[in-house]
Amino acid sequence: MSLSRLAVLVSTALIGFGLPASAVAVPAVSKVDSPTAVNWLQRAAAAPNRVSYRGTQIITAWGPQGASSAMFEIVHAASQGSEISVLGSSSAPGAKAFVQRATTTSAAIDGGPLALLQATYQLVDKCCTDLIGRTAVLVEALRDDKTLAARFWIDKATGLLLQRQLFSTDGKTMVRATMFTELEIEGSEFLGHLPPMLPSGVEAVGMGKVDNLRSQGWVCAPDLPASLKLYDVHQDTSNGSLQFSYSDGLFNVSLFEQRGVMDPAAVAGFSTTDSPGVYQRYGMPSYVVWSSGGIVYTLIGDLPPDQLGDVVRAFPHDVPAGLSAIQRLGTGLAKIATWLTPMGALSPKLG
Repeated sequence: MSLSRLAVLVSTALIGFGLPASAVAVPAVSKVDSPTAVNWLQRAAAAPNRVSYRGTQIITAWGPQGASSAMFEIVHAASQGSEISVLGSSSAPGAKAFVQRATTTSAAIDGGPLALLQATYQLVDKCCTDLIGRTAVLVEALRDDKTLAARFWIDKATGLLLQRQLFSTDGKTMVRATMFTELEIEGSEFLGHLPPMLPSGVEAVGMGKVDNLRSQGWVCAPDLPASLKLYDVHQDTSNGSLQFSYSDGLFNVSLFEQRGVMDPAAVAGFSTTDSPGVYQRYGMPSYVVWSSGGIVYTLIGDLPPDQLGDVVRAFPHDVPAGLSAIQRLGTGLAKIATWLTPMGALSPKLG
């Protein structure tokens, strides 16, 4: 895996660190969750605001490209946020970023809104186990057909999420895993750090203006395949592009829309698909880029490939025509990475 791809991986893999989110609209829940399972997940969502720690975390994803992994060292102060360093990168020693403590009241588990997780899946308590020398509880998320969607290992003493596994729709194939290999609980501490690397010019739009955006010609579907729900909207005031955030509580995708026509040079290294004019790159995260109706779409997320394809097909698509130089518009992938988390600002350091 190249260092530039690792930079993009970091920007999405740690999306749960310190990002503000709007209130999540929750559909009606028809299934019965285990109260104990819900309580443990609520505790896991709140733990980073109460517990300081340092540890080593590995994130792995499986897909058509094979397995992709990255290792991070995290020093977390509950009152401030997390200093995250990329490990195993000899050409970029010391590459790190500080991600500020979240100010939102919306609970999230590893980047997925807890309210959507509870609405989409049945949550069951699987009792106790041991992990990295700590006593943990195991919680599972089941789909409507009772196949396994995810497993969560939660530290019994602190409530911190120790490990999360995500599975494809067959309930057996693991597609993503996040786990601590080392974890040390710290007392309350203060981190000396550089200012948080925040994306400039990005403002929260909120869900209340979605209808107005639709009237202006933006495509902002409330629901997508794979049970994804729209829960947040941001805008880059420098160029007017929009970010629509979707989740089912486990998997997360961001859809970026920008007026213009895609520049083919911006997707160099991407693979073509069966759909003309649609380009993709699998990994952590996966990217799909296309242009339609005067809008460039960039979809970034951690969905399994089959579900990612279903999501892409839910949007408008034009057959591409020849482009003049003045019509071409880059998709701004490097800048988009900074939207996902401040970790995207590591891109220059990582290559």
